[in-house]
Amino acid sequence: MTKALKDWFVPWLYTAREYNVGILDQAMDNPQNARLMLNENPIPPSEKVIEGVARALRSGNWYPDSFLQLRTKIGKMYGLGPDNVTLCNGSSDTIDTMMRVFLQPQDEFILSSPTFELFLTRAELCNAKVVQIPVREDDLQYDVDGMLNAINDRTKLMLIINPNNPTGVFIEDKDLIRFCETGIPLCVDEAYLDYNPDRPSKVSLIEKYPHVFLSVTFSKAYGFAGVRFGFVLGSEEMIAAFNRMFLPWNVSRMSAAAAEAIIDNPGEVEAKVEHNNKWMAIFSDELKKLGLRPYPANGNYMLIDGTMTGKTTAEILKAALDENIYLKKIGEIHGKNGFFRVTPGKDEENERFLSFIRSYFG
Repeated sequence: MTKALKDWFVPWLYTAREYNVGILDQAMDNPQNARLMLNENPIPPSEKVIEGVARALRSGNWYPDSFLQLRTKIGKMYGLGPDNVTLCNGSSDTIDTMMRVFLQPQDEFILSSPTFELFLTRAELCNAKVVQIPVREDDLQYDVDGMLNAINDRTKLMLIINPNNPTGVFIEDKDLIRFCETGIPLCVDEAYLDYNPDRPSKVSLIEKYPHVFLSVTFSKAYGFAGVRFGFVLGSEEMIAAFNRMFLPWNVSRMSAAAAEAIIDNPGEVEAKVEHNNKWMAIFSDELKKLGLRPYPANGNYMLIDGTMTGKTTAEILKAALDENIYLKKIGEIHGKNGFFRVTPGKDEENERFLSFIRSYFG
């Protein structure tokens, strides 16, 4: 008897949670709506980046090499050599690959709740068990004791996003060291660190703790969400493992050229960070005046607690969409409904958001 097609698939294909990107199709079909729902950068790449990509495109008929020059530049940014750096197709590439490097079926992956949902889906697609520990209720900080107490013989990987998404909270250095001291592989995701020039990277950890690796993306402060570029920092042994698991040629000549061009033009990133942080401060002040609770805006997103207004998340998002504004849906946190998230857009879009919250919550 012929099996149905679905019976040939690995059994955990449809039990794993799905990361839904349907909102992107909606946004493309409705350009009049402000894209404040995703952690994108509203400022497009500069002409220097575009020119670099155009030059690389002329060699688009050749396979990419290992980009030694680019890896060397990135390594110098962190005081590392090129063999401590491997490039990837955005941090989503890292997320998928780290699961396949460390997790076998029924192994356990410890992370917080809430967090970036792609980590959950890619772990479950390895048939691993996701162990989520809720953040603390008062300040949404990592529940460090709860996460460490969840470790058992099946724990093979842990995650700390610093600052966390969507809460915007940085973990205390002493608590981060407690995770490192477990000896269990630990991903420290620094996707949003560039918005905090006064805070250094935790890259120094990899020398003492070779089981620790850092994930970095250019999708946020660098504005490359559609370009797709990122990298992993780690010990040479760790990087060699990622290189073996990454697909060959996972980074195109064009995205690598874009990365090199923007690294050589740091003022472009500084201007993007300044735009974001200026509007984050304005958003925070206005939200507080209206009686809402904005959490620390240490990235290009702000988690907002609107539960005290009696409005549900669905009601808030619907009202914003009626004003041509997309906001990010956030599920219940500690049983409370009414959280949502906003990312600064262009000036006009940000003014539209301010008008909306004043009208809706005022």
